[in-house]
Amino acid sequence: MSDAGEAVIREELEKAASLISGARRLIAEGRHVDLSAMEERVRAITEAIAAAPSEVANAYKEHLQTLIDALDALEQDLQERHKAMEDGLNTIRHREAQDAYGPKKT
Repeated sequence: MSDAGEAVIREELEKAASLISGARRLIAEGRHVDLSAMEERVRAITEAIAAAPSEVANAYKEHLQTLIDALDALEQDLQERHKAMEDGLNTIRHREAQDAYGPKKT
């Protein structure tokens, strides 16, 4: 693999890290997150690593583990956000049921 190929791997890793960081920030703010760009970055990284000679691919093992750890943290954030939204929805449904079927105020 040429230096250009390794540059692609490094560039894609940096883009993925930036996207993950941005996604985590948006989730923390309770905002919508589109993960499609991240999917493209991860696909580009895996294709570039797969095409690289083994010594080049091996040189990126730690970087890939860091990427996996960041993706795991993002997954945790998404799960927590989903749980919070689910809890909020259940609270709303419970309140609506109480309003609909609770004792009538006179």
